[in-house]
Amino acid sequence: MNTKKQTRKEFLTDASKLGVAAVIGGTWLSACGSSSEQSENYSQKDDDATMAIQQEAEAEIKAESRIDDLAGTDGCNDLSGLTEREISMREQLEYIAQSEDPKQVCKNCRFWQPAQPGDNCGGCQLIKGPIHPNAWCKSWMALAAGETQNVVEPS
Repeated sequence: MNTKKQTRKEFLTDASKLGVAAVIGGTWLSACGSSSEQSENYSQKDDDATMAIQQEAEAEIKAESRIDDLAGTDGCNDLSGLTEREISMREQLEYIAQSEDPKQVCKNCRFWQPAQPGDNCGGCQLIKGPIHPNAWCKSWMALAAGETQNVVEPS
């Protein structure tokens, strides 16, 4: 028997679809034989429950995609020490762990902070957390001719 292993993202998507179907089916059944006022009350409660289920599933999928975006980047995927705001900043700047353009990578950006000896991940003056040398974000800016990285010493 050939079975495909379901990913967490696929599972959450399927679970949210099943939840929506159950709520819609319950609403339809509860409308049978009840007054229209009761139906409206049940319908509103079901809509609220459906919205909550969808929001929870979307949040899980978004968190999972953060992990997927950083997978396989030589240890530069640990966001455990970052706040939600810092993670949000990485998303706003569209940080990706592997640049699509080999000429535009973090290690040749003016905001790059080189990795410490023995570490694979460097840093960035704009984004908190570990940064892969071959990553990219929309704030990438080339070094001017003869310019070297501005290394900011930790305080």
